[in-house]
Amino acid sequence: MKIGIVGIGYWGKIILRNLRELGHKDITICEEREINWHEIGERYKQVWDYKELNCEFVFVIVPVVDHYEICSHFLERGVNVFCEKPLDTEPDRCVDLYNLADKHGSKLFVDWLFIYNPAVHKIKTLIDSLGKPKNIIANRMNFGPIRKDVNARWDLASHDVSIGCYLLDETPIRSRWLDFKRDKNSHQDDSTVGVLEFSETSMQINASWSYNMKNRMYIIEFDSSFLHWDDNTSTVLYGNDIMPIENKSPLHTSIKTFMGGDFDQKQLTLDITRSLCNAISTI
Repeated sequence: MKIGIVGIGYWGKIILRNLRELGHKDITICEEREINWHEIGERYKQVWDYKELNCEFVFVIVPVVDHYEICSHFLERGVNVFCEKPLDTEPDRCVDLYNLADKHGSKLFVDWLFIYNPAVHKIKTLIDSLGKPKNIIANRMNFGPIRKDVNARWDLASHDVSIGCYLLDETPIRSRWLDFKRDKNSHQDDSTVGVLEFSETSMQINASWSYNMKNRMYIIEFDSSFLHWDDNTSTVLYGNDIMPIENKSPLHTSIKTFMGGDFDQKQLTLDITRSLCNAISTI
């Protein structure tokens, strides 16, 4: 399998490391800057223009503003594309990309990483047996990494929208967002608060990359019980019982799903993108 990576920044390096762990070796990296190969740990072929890549699978790990152009180039040529989330901030452009994939027989995969998280799978199993919860509170607070291309709603809260859609197996009916800056010097709004309404469940999301402590906690409220998920410790607590969680890498699973080609994410991606666009206000 010939693999290309477009962008070898923070997340691109993580993708490369995971590809190596999965045994992939025929990798070409597209990066405009000089690459610190000592930091990478191994030297790979480098090109400076993504149009020079000759590959069957490509990982697009670049600023969101460049996703549409680069993904279009590869999809039109029948190359299967793995794109960092969010795919785009415009739902119509997402539809265009999926239509391109269908037209040219290529696959488009968006890295909604948390739907491959074993703890999320355990929670979904519990919800499927207990019934829909009344309320979900999601906190995704930490210091960094800082993004300049998109705000915290698109960078961080998009994870939680994907989790909500996956757990409840439905599309939010309504969504409202408040974006703001904790750090007044931040290039983008570094914090967001969102409220999503599903058919039987409300969901509140707090996300920030300018928070002095790491808080990755979910509280899921049922009629007569609560479920707690602490992503920092990979712990799911239901009542007084700690649920066993499978020890698997979500990113390994995500990459293997992409390479295997047996997936259909179009509706999920459109649901998430539209929910992040709806009724937005900022302060």
